[in-house]
Amino acid sequence: MRKYELTVLIKTGQTSEARDKFVDKTEKVIKALGGKSTKMTEMGKKQLTYKIGGQIEAELFHFVLELPAEGVVQLKSKLAVDKEILRHLLVSVK
Repeated sequence: MRKYELTVLIKTGQTSEARDKFVDKTEKVIKALGGKSTKMTEMGKKQLTYKIGGQIEAELFHFVLELPAEGVVQLKSKLAVDKEILRHLLVSVK
C-alpha cells in the first residue's frame, strides 16, 4: 500500500454532526477500498478565491491515508459524485 494525502473542500453551513458524518463516511469508503486513514485534520473554514458551486467559503479536511493502487481510481470517482464535496485533491506521498 502507498501513502496518500487527501484534501477535501466541503460546503459550509453544516452542523458539527453533519461534518462528523462526512468524516465517518469518508473513512468508511477508504476502509472499504482496502485502505486505512492514519490521520485526519479539520482545517476549519476558509474563504475561497473564487466561487465554487455558488459557495464563497468552504470547510477543509486533510486526511493522511494508505491505499492500494487499485483503490485510488475508485476513491476519486466516489469523491467526484458526492454532493457535499466542492473539490478534492489526492496526492501520493513518498
